[in-house]
Amino acid sequence: MTGASRGLGRAIALAYAAQGADVVITARSRDDLERLRAEIEALGRRAVVQAGDVTDLAHLRAVGDAAVAAFGRLDVWVNNAGGDPSIAGGWTEWLDVTEDGWERMVRLNLKAQVFGAQTAARLMRQGGHGGAIIFLSSIDSLYAAPGGEGIYGACKAAINNITQTMAVELGQYQIRVNAIAPAVVETPLTAPWLATEADRRARSAFYPLRRVGQPPDVAAAAVYFASDEAAWVSGAVLLVSGGAVVTSDPYRYLMRVNKDAT
Repeated sequence: MTGASRGLGRAIALAYAAQGADVVITARSRDDLERLRAEIEALGRRAVVQAGDVTDLAHLRAVGDAAVAAFGRLDVWVNNAGGDPSIAGGWTEWLDVTEDGWERMVRLNLKAQVFGAQTAARLMRQGGHGGAIIFLSSIDSLYAAPGGEGIYGACKAAINNITQTMAVELGQYQIRVNAIAPAVVETPLTAPWLATEADRRARSAFYPLRRVGQPPDVAAAAVYFASDEAAWVSGAVLLVSGGAVVTSDPYRYLMRVNKDAT
């Protein structure tokens, strides 16, 4: 589980533990990972902490090796780490994108995902038991993502295609590859968008189910993709969006831009 220290990664790790899984958890913050390990162990499962940077390919290999060393095999790999709106010149409108911002965004949101999946697939093939690889995509992968999320959306759109291609290539080894594409889920990353009750009402109005997502909504999808019930599901990109259609955000953005222009 990459990006396990908070938000979706933390929720998925806890959901797996609740279903009886032992997990290797990785993120940059060792202190947060240690707290998560204590929660997982309170559920009666084992957790191995591997603090580090997922953009470092040697670290990704170490995470996979730690799973095999601790548990004897690797069954599921979740590529969750990503996002990071603090990247200057990367989380911005296209006219303000910088070369450094572009490279840092792609390194975190695409390169780390691809080579994490490669690490997992090699270990799963070697183990001979198959497995499941799960990418965290985004609703931004399915439509225009203006207002600063262009590089992020482009990376997630690439993830969708990679998911499908890997599913074809890895199926011969009984390795399933799927992706989850959430809309806005309430996590530390999205907290600034939901700072007030008015913000929450406005954002909730985007979705037919009239609420923003919660981490367990996404964790449930991750549990499904890892389960035997999904044994014939591979190459799927599952939209977890409260019923939102893919054209809603760009139109709202254009309405705001036109209003600002007047």
